[in-house]
Amino acid sequence: MANPSISRIERLNYGISAVLVLLALFTQPRPVVLGLAVGAGLTCINFYVLRRLITRWTADAAAGKRSNSPMLMLPKMIAMMGAVAAAIMLLPIHVVAFVVGYSIFIASIVIESLYSAMRTVSFRRE
Repeated sequence: MANPSISRIERLNYGISAVLVLLALFTQPRPVVLGLAVGAGLTCINFYVLRRLITRWTADAAAGKRSNSPMLMLPKMIAMMGAVAAAIMLLPIHVVAFVVGYSIFIASIVIESLYSAMRTVSFRRE
């Protein structure tokens, strides 16, 4: 099972992505919307696969078993780089919007970090 913090980051990633793509759908031209959607979709897929690999890896390590999960990191990264390159070269997307969509996970991590830090401080006061 994934760490609750990792799960919150993943849910934040999905939520922020959905809100930004919906906002863009009503306010931006098609290449911008497509760029945001493709970038956000790739980052959501990347985070999902990464969470699964790391969860399996740490569970196997805790059980004292050897895991092949670390060996899957390189193919995952190569596939992600290929998907990013293909999206930029083949799809009619706005590249800056794609980068914004792909970078949503950073906002998710920052929000979760701030939330966790504030939660820790509030527990210490009680």
